[in-house]
Amino acid sequence: MDLNGDTLAKLKQILPEIFSEGADGKPSIDIERLKIALGDEVDIEADDKTRYSFNWSGKKQAQALANQPSTAALRPSVEDSKNWDDTQNIYIEGDNLEVLKLLQKSYYGQIKMIYIDPPYNTGKDFVYKDNFHDNVKNYLQLTGQVDDDGNRISTNTDKSGRYHTDWLNMMYPRLKLARNLLKDDGVIFISIDDKEGHNLRKICDEIFGEDNFVVAITREAIKGGSVSKFIRKVHDFVLVYSKSIDEVVFGGIEVDGVTLDLEDENGKYARGRELNKWGAGSRREDSPGMWFPVPGPNGEEIYPTRNDGSDGRWRLGKQKMHELISNGNAIYEKRENGTYVIYEKIRDDSNRIKQFTSLFKDSYINAKGTDSLKSLFSMERSLFDYSKPLELITDFMLMSNTLSDDIILDFFSGSATTAHAVMQLNAEDGGSRKYICVQLPEATATDSEAYKAGYKNICEIGKERIRRAGEKVLAEWQEKQTKNDLLAEDNKSSTIPDIGFKVFKLDTSNFKPFDGNFFSEEMILSGRTSLDLFYELVLKQGYSLDYKQQILDIGGTQCYALVNDDGMPFVLAVLDNAVKANFALELLKYALTLVIIKDDCFATDELKLNTLATLEQLQSKDNPLQIRIV
Repeated sequence: MDLNGDTLAKLKQILPEIFSEGADGKPSIDIERLKIALGDEVDIEADDKTRYSFNWSGKKQAQALANQPSTAALRPSVEDSKNWDDTQNIYIEGDNLEVLKLLQKSYYGQIKMIYIDPPYNTGKDFVYKDNFHDNVKNYLQLTGQVDDDGNRISTNTDKSGRYHTDWLNMMYPRLKLARNLLKDDGVIFISIDDKEGHNLRKICDEIFGEDNFVVAITREAIKGGSVSKFIRKVHDFVLVYSKSIDEVVFGGIEVDGVTLDLEDENGKYARGRELNKWGAGSRREDSPGMWFPVPGPNGEEIYPTRNDGSDGRWRLGKQKMHELISNGNAIYEKRENGTYVIYEKIRDDSNRIKQFTSLFKDSYINAKGTDSLKSLFSMERSLFDYSKPLELITDFMLMSNTLSDDIILDFFSGSATTAHAVMQLNAEDGGSRKYICVQLPEATATDSEAYKAGYKNICEIGKERIRRAGEKVLAEWQEKQTKNDLLAEDNKSSTIPDIGFKVFKLDTSNFKPFDGNFFSEEMILSGRTSLDLFYELVLKQGYSLDYKQQILDIGGTQCYALVNDDGMPFVLAVLDNAVKANFALELLKYALTLVIIKDDCFATDELKLNTLATLEQLQSKDNPLQIRIV
């Protein structure tokens, strides 16, 4: 995604009069015209050193780094994954800066909640030291993938003279890219201690805006603490920022953002939560599993509909919706077009209307996270230091009001507590939230418990934790379903928790760098598979990684495909098989949005031209099919 170009295009649409032609034909912004356009509403800053600002060595490079396009790719690792064909969860091994760049086009404005637990900058080994010129090469060297001498670790000691600077340069571009991914009602939670907490607050005010600061949560991290020269420290912090403070709604008193006076035959209820999904992802096709009937006030079946009468989706899963209705906690409001809006009653004495406070105590200490890991791995000592407790991440998901199929991102995944928490909460409330976890495959110390147990890097711990936690979550869910004889069969949850995950690994692009030779026969790196190439192409065309992927036979031609829940393809790619003569005619049966064909899959130029001519018949305003020949 061209972030600079996107910003310029938006600005040009709003204020076209401030642009003029600059050097080499590039767009140029005339500051004087900008002043005139804005009048007295905005104070245009000059180069005035007396103004308040927060600067450090390397800040400009760090800002520019976020906008530099990535030359990397995410290579699928089916063998490391679990339930590849069905899962919508994603685990990515790699430098999170490059990964965040690669996710920009597919996940721009799609993430509901971000939680990160970045390095606290304690002066120990600091592995996220970016190379402003070639960060992919830097990452490969760092993880020992291209250096025969093993892992190379950059250090950031408090005696380096760049103690705070290196940390700020690391955090700034990552947070800037993270903000792009948040939905308008999205929230980010950042764990930190007092070594960099003050600096983190300043750069977050700059990136997210001071008005979007929500709260600094104080968390009791340890009990008692160790003897200190001054005062025992037993806490750390979590900074909370919204993407847009006017759009965000937090769990608590205003559970879902729709606070109304509702009345039924039993009297007045002060608040109700609207259960028909609105806004982004509100269509039936966005989440087919959330389109199902529920009993109406007169016994009829009610399906979720949008304001325009088209098929919509419920906010809650089937089990929760039926429970609300069977327990008499639903209120029906009939629209003029005859369709219904359903509200959930929220009684004033319900625990659900209690707001979270800015002080997290007792159940949020690190020891609970450590005990959880030891239990999962059946070990006396933990494999991972300072793992956060499940309760912390679960409450953040509730606080940020994540709904059924929202996406939660953690790009400092560590021991994968976030993945565990998402699976656990889904099992409890019937949701289908999805996670994206990103972690640098940082080597474990040779004298650590993890290394001795066979886990040579942090990613190996995280993936194994998800496997074990998922099986535990599923077993507990199945036991609960078996014991739940009080509910009718139709009211039991039909949403089996998704305990799988797709693994992708950061690497260089599958395409060879262009060397000026237009007649090169092979532009693909040796050792790369067609599946590698497929995912690089579809991700950069804006398709997310959580779609189901299959290999299909279309008229005798083998295709890599992204398919809907009903198995119908909407993206097809021919990458390693000859295109058959009737291939294009077969495509007329499908509602496709993208077709990719590797050029050498055409046996003749005539077949290529005929195929393209047929594909162009599928292109229209209603079906903007993209055709890519590579």
